[in-house]
Amino acid sequence: MMKKNVTRKELATSVNEKLGFSHRNASEIVDTVFSTLKNTLISGESIKLVQFGSFNVREKSPRRGRNPQTGESMTITKRQMINFRPSKQLRERLNEPE
Repeated sequence: MMKKNVTRKELATSVNEKLGFSHRNASEIVDTVFSTLKNTLISGESIKLVQFGSFNVREKSPRRGRNPQTGESMTITKRQMINFRPSKQLRERLNEPE
């Protein structure tokens, strides 16, 4: 099965077709939604989208690692990661038999 990525342009086209906004306004709506999501996550807050899932910012502690090219031992710095947890409804739809 060939998997395809959905682009911002395709999302804007979908908003345009389903809600009747102009292409320019639909693109601004999509960009505003993504900008708000990004800024919320950067500030360390969680995002919960009902019937879709939730995004959480998770702290990862520093740890010992190894450079795969040289085999040299090194410390991987602490960092933040985004974790997505799908809603129960989304998980059930994804796992429905075809």
